[in-house]
Amino acid sequence: MIYINKNGIQEENFVALLEKTRENSLNILSGRNSGMSGDEFETFVFEKMKESSVGTEFENTVKQTGAHAFPDIIAKKYFGVEVKVTTGNKWVSTGNSVLETTRIDDVKRIFLFFGKLGGDTDIRFRLYEECLYDIGVTHSPRYKINMELEIGKSIFDKMKIDYELFRSQSNLIAKVKDYYRSQLKDGEELWWIDQMSEEGTVAPIIKSYDTLERKEREKFFIESMILFPEIFGRTQTKFERVAAYLITAYNTVSSSLRDKFTAGGQQNIQLKGKEKLVPKIYFNLYSNASNIASVINEIDEERISYYWRISKIPSDKLAHWKGMLRKTAGKDAVEIFEAGLKYGKKA
Repeated sequence: MIYINKNGIQEENFVALLEKTRENSLNILSGRNSGMSGDEFETFVFEKMKESSVGTEFENTVKQTGAHAFPDIIAKKYFGVEVKVTTGNKWVSTGNSVLETTRIDDVKRIFLFFGKLGGDTDIRFRLYEECLYDIGVTHSPRYKINMELEIGKSIFDKMKIDYELFRSQSNLIAKVKDYYRSQLKDGEELWWIDQMSEEGTVAPIIKSYDTLERKEREKFFIESMILFPEIFGRTQTKFERVAAYLITAYNTVSSSLRDKFTAGGQQNIQLKGKEKLVPKIYFNLYSNASNIASVINEIDEERISYYWRISKIPSDKLAHWKGMLRKTAGKDAVEIFEAGLKYGKKA
C-alpha cells in the first residue's frame, strides 16, 4: 500500500503522477510475459511511483502501507492507491471489504491502479468508487471491480448514496441488506446476509439437516411455517426461501427439504365437525397450529420484518400472518389452521 501527504496538493497533480507511473511501468512490462503475483505487482508499482515522484511535490511522501492496510500506497497522507492485477485478459476483479476496517484514517481520495497482464499488457487507473459495480461475498462482503464501468453505473449509484457518505455509516451491513432485499425476485433470498455482523463474519461450517437435534428441527419447522406462509400455496418456488433460510439461520442444508413438509400421504383432521383427509403439509399446519400461535410472538421482530417484507410490525402478528396465509393458500388453509387451534395438539 502507498501513502501521500496533504498540504493543499491539487488532485490533477496527483493524477499526473499516476499517469507518469503508468507510462514508466508499461515501458518495462510491455512485450514481456509478466507473471507477477499481487504482492510483486504492488511493490513494482510502488517503486515506479517513487521514481516518478522525483522532482514533484510528492517526492519523499510516497509510502507502502503494509500487508493488510487499505489502500496499498499513500502519498502526502491524503491520496491513496489501491493496486490490483490480473494475469487474465480482462478488467474485472474482486475488490476490498465493504467495511474498510483497515483503511488509513487520513486518506481521503483513493484511486485504483489496475494492471492487466493477460493479452496486450496494459494499466488503467480510476477513482476507486467509480469502478465498484457490485458487492459479492467470500467470507465477508467485498466490492466487485470493473475498470470499464460506465460513469453512473457504480454500486453507489444503484444504492442512491454517495460513496463517502456510505462508508461513514455505522450500519453498513443494514444498508447493503436493504438494497439487495429490494432487488430480490420471488423465491430468492440472500444466503449470507442474515449471518453478517458489522465485523463481516459468517459461520464457516455447513451441516446436514439430519444432524440437527430434534428440538432444532422442530424449531426450524415452526419458524418456516410462520416466516414463509407461501409453502402452503401452489407455486413452484414455494420452498426456495425456506431452503435459503435453513442455510442462513441454521448453517444447514437438506437434499430433500420439500419432503420434510409434504411426505407421508394424506391425513385425517377434524374440520367443521367432520373428519377430512388433507395433504400432509396441511396436516402439519393443523397439528402445529398452537405452536405457530405461540412462537409467532417470540420470533425477533427484525427477522419477521425482513422475511415478511414489511417495514412496520403489526400489533397482531397472528392476524397479519393469517392474512398472508389466505392470500397465498386460500381460505381453506386458514380454516384448517383455525381448526387446528381448536382440535389439534396444544403447544
